[in-house]
Amino acid sequence: MRGGHLIPTAPSHERIEPDMNWHLVSFFGESAFLIPCAAFLYGWLRWRGAGDVARHWLLAFSVTAALVLISKLAFMGWGIGSARMNFTGFSGHAMMAASILPVLLYLMVPAGRPALGVLAALAGVLAALAVGLSRLMLQAHSVSEVASGLAIGFCVSLPFILRRGVPRGAVTMALVSAALGTLLILPVGRVAGVTHEWVQDLATFLSGRDRPYERGEWSSQL
Repeated sequence: MRGGHLIPTAPSHERIEPDMNWHLVSFFGESAFLIPCAAFLYGWLRWRGAGDVARHWLLAFSVTAALVLISKLAFMGWGIGSARMNFTGFSGHAMMAASILPVLLYLMVPAGRPALGVLAALAGVLAALAVGLSRLMLQAHSVSEVASGLAIGFCVSLPFILRRGVPRGAVTMALVSAALGTLLILPVGRVAGVTHEWVQDLATFLSGRDRPYERGEWSSQL
């Protein structure tokens, strides 16, 4: 309790996992998996001769990923967040999924199948929304953190999809399918835990604190 107001420490919904493994769904937003996919996208676009498209994609993705990191460091290191909105930083899983999955699925469809390309992009959007939902079901984030993470992620992917002259092809389908398949066999969960600890360590190092701020602790409320 702070200032006479009870601050929620986690989303209020119950964790329900009757028919779906939410941990598996959440893996499709892991940075340990999607950052290599983003690197693949950049390299593939350059290989197809779309250097300008590749640079714009990399810039948009990098700026958005940096924004997520800064928001997490601000809270963990200095307690900067919003108690009213239960906001401690953008959801990295939601941002990663929203910025990359629609693009990956869109590029799987040949340019001669525009309607199918739209459906593929929509499937990517729905997959990103499922990742966001999984973070809520696992009580890893609040609604504000997931919604804002999805919003900034879609600001990366949707303008890219609407851009003319983006190369696509069936070869991408095989490569991306192989990359997605590795999600089921690689221990990305353990890597994700390590990366979270790295962010915590960086936040405490930069702020000079002996431990990071936790949800419910706010030194500065926005």
